[in-house]
Amino acid sequence: MSRTLTQVPPGPGARYRASRSYDFLYDPVYTLSSEKDHAQTALRAHVSHDRVKKVPEFPTMFSDLVHQPPFTLRLQLRDPVPQFINRQWRGREEQRLNALRRLNVSQAVSSFSRGDADSGDVSGRNRYKFFERPLIPFSQQTAPNVLLAVSRAEDAPRPQRAVTPLVRTVAIQTDYRESEAQTDPYSPEFVVQPGSVPEVLMLANLTWGRGLPAGLAEVEMIERARVKRAWEATLPPLSDTSRLEKRRKMMDEQERKEWAFREQEIEKLQAARLEVLRKLLQKRKETQKEMDTKRLDSKWTKLQRDKEELAERIRKEYIRAIRKLSQQMGNIEKRLERRDVIGDYTDYSSQAYAPLSRIGYFPDSLSQQFMVKSPFLNSYQGLLDLEENLPDFVTQPRIRAPKPRSTTKDGFLRRQALLERQMQHVHEALLEKKNKLHQAEKPLRFLQKIEKPAPRPATPRVPEPPEGDEEKELAVMRRRQHSPFRDSGSSASTSPP
Repeated sequence: MSRTLTQVPPGPGARYRASRSYDFLYDPVYTLSSEKDHAQTALRAHVSHDRVKKVPEFPTMFSDLVHQPPFTLRLQLRDPVPQFINRQWRGREEQRLNALRRLNVSQAVSSFSRGDADSGDVSGRNRYKFFERPLIPFSQQTAPNVLLAVSRAEDAPRPQRAVTPLVRTVAIQTDYRESEAQTDPYSPEFVVQPGSVPEVLMLANLTWGRGLPAGLAEVEMIERARVKRAWEATLPPLSDTSRLEKRRKMMDEQERKEWAFREQEIEKLQAARLEVLRKLLQKRKETQKEMDTKRLDSKWTKLQRDKEELAERIRKEYIRAIRKLSQQMGNIEKRLERRDVIGDYTDYSSQAYAPLSRIGYFPDSLSQQFMVKSPFLNSYQGLLDLEENLPDFVTQPRIRAPKPRSTTKDGFLRRQALLERQMQHVHEALLEKKNKLHQAEKPLRFLQKIEKPAPRPATPRVPEPPEGDEEKELAVMRRRQHSPFRDSGSSASTSPP
C-alpha cells in the first residue's frame, strides 16, 4: 500500500499529514493491497476529525470559562463524497484487467512480463509488494458493519432538503471596528463642459489624508492659487511684442515674490524643527534630571536604612548587655538555681503565661487576619442597616438542647449514662435523709400536761406626787400648829363637810 504526502500551508500550528481522508477514492495513484485495507481506510475516513466542525456560540464567543465554551463541536451529517463516486475497492477491476491481459497477450510478452514481475526491482509497479502495513487496533465508536454500510447507500433516496426562504436575518460580528475598516471616501466620475475650467479641478492633487479635509494651510494655498490665476489673467499676451518687456518685468517681480514666500516657508519649517528639537532637548534634560533625582533618592534611602539598621542593632546590643549585667548582679554568688515550676504557674506575670517576644514567641503575629473590616461597622447608620438586613434567627436565636443518648447502637447502656444514673440515686438518697432530719419530733408516750396557774393581778400603786408638794404640805401643817386659830381650825377641819 503506497501513501502520498500532502503539505499544509505554513502557518501557526502547521503540520504534515500522510494523506487526505478520501485519497483512496479520488487519487488514482493511491493503492491499497487488499479489500481489508480498503475497509479500514474507509472506516478511518468516516470517523476522522475532518468531519467535526466548530460552531461558534455567539453569546459566549469570547469567553474563556470552562462552563461557557466559545464554540461547540458538531458532526457533519452530510456525506462529503458525492454519490456518483465509486466506493468499491479498485483492486477487483485491476485483477480482472490483468487476467484479460494475460489471455490476450502473446507468450513472449507474458514471459517478459513474468520476468519483469519476478525481478527484484524495488521501483516500478511492483513497489507495493515490498511494503506491508501492520494492523493496529483502534477504538471504534460504532460497529464496523454499520460504518461500512455507507458504501451501499447509493440506492437509497436522498432526503429532501428544506426550501430556503428568500429573506432571512443573520447576525454577524466582525473582529474589526468601523474606523479600522473605513476606506477613502468615494469620488464619483465627472464630465467637464467644453470651454469651461472649474475651480474645483485645481484641487485634484488633494486626497483624503493628504490635504483633505482642508485645514488652514490648504486654505492659504487655495487663496494663493486664486491670486496667481488672477495675476496670470493680467499678463500681456505673448503675441503683443510691444509689451514683452512689461511681461518680463511682471514675471521677474512675481518670481521674486514666490522666492520670498518660499524663504518664509523654509524659515517657518526651520523654526518648527528648532522648536521640536528644543522640546526634545528639554524633555531629555528633564528625564535626565528625574533619573538623577531618583538615583540620589534611592542612594539616600539606602544610606538612611543602613543608618537605622545600625542604630537598631546598637540599641539591641545595648539592651542585651544591660540585661546580662542585671542578671549577673542579681546572682553575685553565681549559685545554680533550678526553675521553680510551681512558682512560675502561680505567678500570672511569668513566662508561662506572658512570654516575652525577645525569646521568640509572638502571640499577635497573625492577629490582623482575624480583624473584620466592614463598612457597616464604621458608623452608627451602618450598624442599623446591618441589623435590618440580618435574618430573624441571628437576632433571635433559637437554641435547642441536644438530647443525650444513653444507649449505644446495640441497645446497651453507656458507661457514662450508668454512672449518671448511680449519681442520681445517691443524690436522691441524700435529699431524702436531709428532709427526714427537718421533720417534727414525735410526742412522748407517757407525757402529762402541767397547767400553769393564772398570773396574779398587778399591785396597785399611788402615783408619786410631784417634787416640792410634800415640802409645801409640811410647811402648811407646821404653820397651823403655831397659829392662834388652831382649835377652830382643827375643829373646822375635822367637822364633816
